[in-house]
Amino acid sequence: MAEIHAQSFFKGWDDTDMGAHIQKDLCFGFGRPLDGFIILSSAADQAEILTIAVDPAERRRGIARALLEITETELVDNGVDTLFLEVAEDNKAAIKFYKGAGFEPIGRRPSYYKREIGRVAAITYRKRLAANDRLG
Repeated sequence: MAEIHAQSFFKGWDDTDMGAHIQKDLCFGFGRPLDGFIILSSAADQAEILTIAVDPAERRRGIARALLEITETELVDNGVDTLFLEVAEDNKAAIKFYKGAGFEPIGRRPSYYKREIGRVAAITYRKRLAANDRLG
């Protein structure tokens, strides 16, 4: 997981960071060997995608979409009705992906992500899930 994450982000999580997230957060993986994964934090009726990463050699095969669909199904089944995430404003592919998956921008954090040439803002996104629809 740490290797895929390092190939996917400017400052990837190392083995120690990854191990801490695996112990305390919700994780889903895809493929054997691992082609991609998603890590989330959840509390009450809200959840946040902490990271999603796909092996560069396996991208554009629908793995990220499959991980997101599995995640949303699991969250709805457990009463979560709102899913949040942050994405760097210079990550155009991720922004297109999340907007296509029904996420809407709701905020901006200036200078949030570190880059080689400085810092870029994070855009906060939200998606309302169908958990409340099932309760009625």
